[in-house]
Amino acid sequence: MKKIVAPFLLLLLALATYAPALRNGFVWDDQALILTDPLIRSWRLIGEGFQHFLFTDAAASDFYRPLQRLSYTVDYAAFFLSPAGYHLVSILWHAAAAIALFYFAEEFLALGRMEPRRRVTVALFATLVWMLHPVQSAAVIYVAGRADPLAAAFGFLALFLALRMLRADGNRKWAFGLGAGLAFLGTALSKEMGLIFLLAWLIIAFAQRRRTASLGAIGLIACVLVAYLGLRLPAEHIPPPPARSIPLLVRPIVVARAVAEYTCLVIFPWHLHMERDVETHPNGFGAASMNAAAWRELQTLLGLILVAAAMYAFWRARQRPAIFLLLLLAAACYLPVSGVITLNATVAEHWLYLPSAFLFLAAAVALDSLGWMAGKSLLSRGLTVCLTIWLLFLPVRTFARTFDWKDQRTFLTRTIADGGDSARMLINLGGLELSEGHLEAAQKALEQALQKEPESPLARLNLAAVAIKERDFPRAHTLLNGLTDPPEIRARAEESLAVLENRESGEVNLQRLRLAARIGPANWSIEKRYIKALADFNFPDRAIIELKTCLVAAPYRAESWQMMSELLGKIRRPNEAAAALAEAEADDVHLHDRSSGSPLP
Repeated sequence: MKKIVAPFLLLLLALATYAPALRNGFVWDDQALILTDPLIRSWRLIGEGFQHFLFTDAAASDFYRPLQRLSYTVDYAAFFLSPAGYHLVSILWHAAAAIALFYFAEEFLALGRMEPRRRVTVALFATLVWMLHPVQSAAVIYVAGRADPLAAAFGFLALFLALRMLRADGNRKWAFGLGAGLAFLGTALSKEMGLIFLLAWLIIAFAQRRRTASLGAIGLIACVLVAYLGLRLPAEHIPPPPARSIPLLVRPIVVARAVAEYTCLVIFPWHLHMERDVETHPNGFGAASMNAAAWRELQTLLGLILVAAAMYAFWRARQRPAIFLLLLLAAACYLPVSGVITLNATVAEHWLYLPSAFLFLAAAVALDSLGWMAGKSLLSRGLTVCLTIWLLFLPVRTFARTFDWKDQRTFLTRTIADGGDSARMLINLGGLELSEGHLEAAQKALEQALQKEPESPLARLNLAAVAIKERDFPRAHTLLNGLTDPPEIRARAEESLAVLENRESGEVNLQRLRLAARIGPANWSIEKRYIKALADFNFPDRAIIELKTCLVAAPYRAESWQMMSELLGKIRRPNEAAAALAEAEADDVHLHDRSSGSPLP
């Protein structure tokens, strides 16, 4: 009965814990992935979505996640731009991941011949801790973070089906194998980290010490990788600027600090914020700088102690196959995000989404093997009380965490106030202040960003925009003329220079706008400004030619077709205008909602 009731319990608790998120808006990368991505606006573009990496109209990325984009396509059709619907779907995917984890955990423990009632209890306990833990909140409350629940849901389902395949025979074995293969492909297409489930299955299969299981796992993994690479490699991919590499001698220090940071987050998840970093950033010999560096050195020492403790735990667990195997799976999932390889950050809360599942399950099995529930000693009772208080704290902290993502301003200010005051966050805050006309606040935030990263081109670009609005034209020229690299930044600088010249003289420099549209990767926002300028200066034929060039490169953009329809209508070509509008309607199921001026959230 518990096995049947558990999924409903998990679903209800997930909805109750994350309920405040339904009132939140879109923040940060939601702008690029939902509000401006042209590939989520029509069912006919689903196939096209598999041909492009994420962030089509934003900074280039290495993220090939077509199933994440497909989930937004469904949301867009159902909810248009109402954030509540998107947040509800993200919560449901998190619940689905928890349900899949529960069934995998129960099946895994059955493989170790644990008694049925005990394994259901242990699996449910571990799943509840994982689902309600606040460290998962960044992957659930943040709509753009949906890749993690998607990958986890498909991944745990794949492991469950693969385990069922081990003890099935005949057609059932083939059916479970096919289902597992499709689910493994689904997790890889949801997020690159999902590929780690293939390694997890290989580890589990080899642990069975059965030749047929090992060969079957290798064959299944090979098929999934061929299918995945067959979709990923031909997709259009604009390489992003190379990330700043951490020197090899520094990486062990970062790894140790990351272990300490994550351990604190798992045990006492109080100070939660999206932007985390464990590098040392000295800024002179002041007391604040010296204290910050000292704390980082202490964190390094703590990390080394914790690494030694983890190695000791592995050594002690070697006599308990289930616990040892789960710890090995947790380590395999953690290694890619441990700091050993260079990623776009040194630590991130949502990177614990997968490894923490295996870690919590290993801890639950260990507690069960120690008989902690039946313990009658004073120590056992004390541990039970502490564990109960901790378990009650988790959903309360997660519930409170949902309010940190209420809107863009709340998200940025709370992240910065809680210690995530990186240059990136300060630039985002400066951009928000600029868009709302708070020029003094925008300048303050951007200057703080430059103090942290003196060469930041985005901070300089936004400071130039502040100077233009303040009519400080000499300063704007100085800031913009120094922005020559990378090409996408130079393109935006040329666009800003065109705006600056217009403010100074009242004239529009079409040549500069054309240059901005030609530099670097395609940028629709710059192209659109150039095309509108051509149309406004009574060059409709040139505007149409320019727009046709854009449509050859990106025929899926409804906004381009709609603009083409308007231009053709102005020069009295009604049939062609109607055809262009029909294309726009086919590429955006909510085109008329947008055209009618429906307010954006």
